[in-house]
Amino acid sequence: MSLSKRLCVRSCFVIAMILALPASLSASDVFFESDVRPIFKAMCFQCHGEEAELAGGLDVRLVRLMKKGGDSGEVIVPSNPDESLLWQRIESDEMPEGQKKLSAQQKETIRRWIAAGSPTLRPEPDDVEAAKYTPEELEFWSFQKVAEVSVPQVSGAVVRTPIDAFIFDELKGSSLTQSPEASKEVLLRRVTFDLTGLPPSAEELDAFLADDSEHAYERAVDRLLASNQFGIRWGRHWLDIAGYSETEGHLADDVHRPHAWRYRDYVIDSVNSDKPYDRFLHEQLAGDELIDELTGGQPPDPNNDQHVELLTATGLLQMAPDLTSKSETLNDRNQVVAETIKVVSSAALGLTVGCAQCHDHRYDPISAEDYYRLRAVFDPAFPIHNWTKPENRLLDMTPRETVKAIDAIEVVAKEMEAKLKEKRLALSKEIYERLVKELPEDQREKVVAAAHKKADARDDAENQLLKQFPMFDTIELIAAKLAVYDSGKFEEFFKEETKIKELRESGPARRMIMCVRESDDKVPESAIFSRGDPLSPKSTVSPGEMFVLARNRQPIEIPVNRDTLRTTGRRLAYARQLTDGTHPTVARVAVNRIWAHHFGQGICSTTADFGLFGERPSHPEMLDWLSQDFVAGGWHMKRLHKMIVMSHTYRQSSRRNEQSDSLDPDNHLLSRMNLRRLDAEEIRDSIFFVSGLLNQAMGGESVPVAMDMDGRVVIGRMIKNNGGLFERIDDVGDAKYRRSVYISSERISPLTMLNTFDAPVMTPNCDKRECSTVAPQSLWFLNDQLILDVTDKHADRMFAGEFPEPQSRVRDLFRRFFAAEPTEQEMQQCLDYLKVQADELRRYAGPDWVETVKKFDHAPDVAAYATLCQAMLSTNRFLYVE
Repeated sequence: MSLSKRLCVRSCFVIAMILALPASLSASDVFFESDVRPIFKAMCFQCHGEEAELAGGLDVRLVRLMKKGGDSGEVIVPSNPDESLLWQRIESDEMPEGQKKLSAQQKETIRRWIAAGSPTLRPEPDDVEAAKYTPEELEFWSFQKVAEVSVPQVSGAVVRTPIDAFIFDELKGSSLTQSPEASKEVLLRRVTFDLTGLPPSAEELDAFLADDSEHAYERAVDRLLASNQFGIRWGRHWLDIAGYSETEGHLADDVHRPHAWRYRDYVIDSVNSDKPYDRFLHEQLAGDELIDELTGGQPPDPNNDQHVELLTATGLLQMAPDLTSKSETLNDRNQVVAETIKVVSSAALGLTVGCAQCHDHRYDPISAEDYYRLRAVFDPAFPIHNWTKPENRLLDMTPRETVKAIDAIEVVAKEMEAKLKEKRLALSKEIYERLVKELPEDQREKVVAAAHKKADARDDAENQLLKQFPMFDTIELIAAKLAVYDSGKFEEFFKEETKIKELRESGPARRMIMCVRESDDKVPESAIFSRGDPLSPKSTVSPGEMFVLARNRQPIEIPVNRDTLRTTGRRLAYARQLTDGTHPTVARVAVNRIWAHHFGQGICSTTADFGLFGERPSHPEMLDWLSQDFVAGGWHMKRLHKMIVMSHTYRQSSRRNEQSDSLDPDNHLLSRMNLRRLDAEEIRDSIFFVSGLLNQAMGGESVPVAMDMDGRVVIGRMIKNNGGLFERIDDVGDAKYRRSVYISSERISPLTMLNTFDAPVMTPNCDKRECSTVAPQSLWFLNDQLILDVTDKHADRMFAGEFPEPQSRVRDLFRRFFAAEPTEQEMQQCLDYLKVQADELRRYAGPDWVETVKKFDHAPDVAAYATLCQAMLSTNRFLYVE
């Protein structure tokens, strides 16, 4: 049996619910519930079943209703497709209406079903609502309780962790076997990149190669898990799924979120501290409600670090695109809530819940009512009829001592502003009086008299006079145009303004938290919106779990309100529901996502869609065992990481062979390790790391980005002239070499370098990154000023440092860039290249070149080495991890 069929059998036969069955199957193998109904549900139910008024009076949710027919009579004639009105409309593309039509394969499935006599798997109920979901839908693997699974007993395999037993058990059944362990150099580079997002240093490589003990690799793993760079690497993975962005998402003029970086730091710190995943979710979904519970309803204390952390955690619920700072329509508000639900559901549940916003989910057993019950959990924090703009959701959590210091500086700053205002006013009066004297004598008194009147007290003649001499309308008007009347004084005042600004910036900054807080007003009433339209509410709903996720368990009840506390308690109760150990998807999704980042593909490859439209798991028993173990182990993520990277499955060579390529071409069964390209951030950070430039400072405000005159988004602070026009982009010093997670994350205008290498696109979040190979990537390595500057600086340092001989410089380059020693052939090729390149530079450079770089004794040699560095950084050996 082929691998694809084996996986279908292992999961469950309802894969046919989404894709029509192959044409090779006989007509008797086609049934309404498993093959035809999914097509109708996706394409037809909205008009012919779900609405109170059926289009054409036809309901296609049951076979007997189609036999009964609609306004045009019966629509199917069993065993006779050509006489069936339903088939005639489908074959001619009259149905479904609109641009979306059935595929040829879907049409063939329906035709064969009618030809087979329109069979069903079971008798149909009298009440159509009783058939809302089929047993096949409700019994889908991901909606079932995590099974208690035993580790397989295997022989003849390398088993370092239970993972290897599960993997080998599947390999054996497919006539495949494990690959040998990768070399120490490859293994160290792989695990260092996976756990920190950086390559190993030459010193780390030497230490690892020199350690011949059986625990050498484990010691390296423990060191990497304890590194603060681990949080940067794995925090970035969570920020993707959280939709982390420091802008609101306006296409024309994207509004900045100046305090979003605090949420980024919360995530990184939480990952580094190995915060249990259940607590991690509780804090992000309901940190404010945890404070409410801890304090008995008292307000958060700015001097309480725990309160600050819990509020910062709720930044997750502020990450969705939000256009309401510029537009306050009900639809815009509604869209913010809808996008937030998408972020939460894809991150925690691994389901496309948002598809049920306008109608019942087209594939999964999730109704519109389910969607709005889930949304009701979050409605008190996002009341669309009592909306708070994003800039007003900031909470000042500045410590009291810091507030005193800020206030003291503000007193001085205001005194300086008052004195400056007096100077401006005095100068404005002086200019005003001078201009009055320049007026014609016969109009002078009239103009002054008109100017001293209030606007609504002037007659037409006076208004006309001030239109003729507008500069006399008010003294404030002259103050606003001092640059025109006295440029010298204007510059003097501008310098004083700058001093006041610098004074304020010299003091400590206020700690503003981008967080969620529930309104103190009446708890909003939640309702189902007809077709997702907030202007058309239907029946009201109470907060609750979706039916399909609650039917086999007894989740914690979600309150409508907690009268004794400041918040309703809905989100906290829901978060505890998710992590009570009985939820069917939460632990599976978390485990699967971590697995996917280590192996390049998840056990279930659709990491954010565990529904019927997603892929089935390649190793369902292993996924359940890992999920069960994850919960039993206290939800500790580092423990899971270590189990994975210590396994032989992870430590295998990535070398391909004919047998595995033939039997398992996509390596679903993991008979070898997968090759993967570095992420955008890994590429940028590694270039700086191997060149000795990387700034590994942790936390703090993001490094600014700006668009230059060529339309590229680069690192730096935009400087505008007095007229507000672009002047230049200021360099930010060593901050430009910080790790990429600390670069300002712009939703509309991301850093061009990162965007070139497939940085995440937040719409509203990114559950899985794309990995492209396109020409601009090679052109970046060839032409971008950044790569030229970095390789030049690296070459300068190598020639001024401890590597005096060409051989030693080449050896150091290989160890830094590839974590490997060069072979004799590689060494000779590089030395030959350096000699030829340096000779060519000497030949063509001329005296101008020598003058430009005269500080070096061997300038062409330095330049040749820089070009070698540039070439090697662009190789697959640098850009890919074996």
